[in-house]
Amino acid sequence: MPTLEGRMKITVAVGVWLGLTMGLTATAWSQDCVGGSIATKENYLYGRFEVRMQSVAGEGVVSSFFLYNIDEDCSWPEENNEIDIEMTGNNEWLQFTTHYPSLTYHTDIVVPDFNPHAALHDYAIEWEPGIVRWFVDGELANVQDAPYVEGLIHPMEILMNCWPSEAVGWTGVWDPSIMPVEAQYDYVRCYAYTPGTGSSGTDNNFTLLWEDDLSVLDTARWRVETDGGFGGNFCRFKSSGVEFRDGYMFLQIEEDSSLAEQIPVTFSVATTYEDFDASDIIYLNGTFNDWCGNCMPMNQVGDRWVLTIDLPPGGHEYLFARNLWEELGGAPVGSACDYRPCDIYNNYGFALPSGTPYLVLDTPCWGSCEPCALPTSLTQHPSNEPRQLLRICDVMGRETNFVPGQLLLYYYSDGSVEKKVVWE
Repeated sequence: MPTLEGRMKITVAVGVWLGLTMGLTATAWSQDCVGGSIATKENYLYGRFEVRMQSVAGEGVVSSFFLYNIDEDCSWPEENNEIDIEMTGNNEWLQFTTHYPSLTYHTDIVVPDFNPHAALHDYAIEWEPGIVRWFVDGELANVQDAPYVEGLIHPMEILMNCWPSEAVGWTGVWDPSIMPVEAQYDYVRCYAYTPGTGSSGTDNNFTLLWEDDLSVLDTARWRVETDGGFGGNFCRFKSSGVEFRDGYMFLQIEEDSSLAEQIPVTFSVATTYEDFDASDIIYLNGTFNDWCGNCMPMNQVGDRWVLTIDLPPGGHEYLFARNLWEELGGAPVGSACDYRPCDIYNNYGFALPSGTPYLVLDTPCWGSCEPCALPTSLTQHPSNEPRQLLRICDVMGRETNFVPGQLLLYYYSDGSVEKKVVWE
């Protein structure tokens, strides 16, 4: 089997993976830039996985091709598995890593005789029970076959992404002035593990399942991340970070042009069934104000608290707080309205598409998922008596007159409230 003769393997790193969970700050979830990320919709247990790619040069930048069992059942990190090919823009190394439960990892770093940021090169991962091999331009570059590799047992998806990292010791200091930058991908091939019956790879143990030349997006095969990220990533992954042109796929890091767009969003929560004091104040907290505590007091309208703010397109998380942080009104953990059910936080959340004229979110009861209805004693109204319009308010809760084409709140004598736009 051909090997990378003369190419130096300089170190082996073994440790507990803290990396992208360390130092989680406001910038770690910032939306100041857009990165690109794409993953297969299918997952694979063992196989051979090939890519032809060119990584990005530049401090702070990570380019990748890897396998990962995405946390769809809240099983991370207990079932964490990952096999990586990564290049960081601050050097010309190739980094080959396997990840395991309890956040342990094993990394081998190989220095090739070429600059991976300067041209397209072929890379491959072969994954069999108890062994992982990495290939570069058709030559064997690295092998991990120690007992710990037996821990790679979970089906994984194929992923590629490009993003700027906070991990200075790993990638160097991110310099946003280098934007835009892009990693280039020519093709991806996926082989099944078919020992004894295959026609490709080591000992002909693999059989080609499919090949994608990445000239266009195959939506049946790939899922483009439209609003995602993780701690330690300066950017948000959005669909604009993945582009197909001239027969290639490009994963980009670029300024987020949508930040100039501001969309009115109305938040509200009902305290109908809560024994709160008349002096209590409800505050809105979220990713959009760095969970500031008391910087966004809401306006009280009866037993509802309402606030409208302008937000850029993208993903936003939020919850309500009584008297600063005295009591939280968020989504029940792990519930249908828990925006990220696999984390420890009970935040509501939503994706705000570009071009949305405005958004009025549902009014939950305090600490619940369901839209809040008024108590029966307040909503009962004889069916033979038509309800009467009592007042009209704007989305800030201020009483106003009817304005054609404007979103307004209509309060009726039966206790109901309608949010609607009337044009004439």
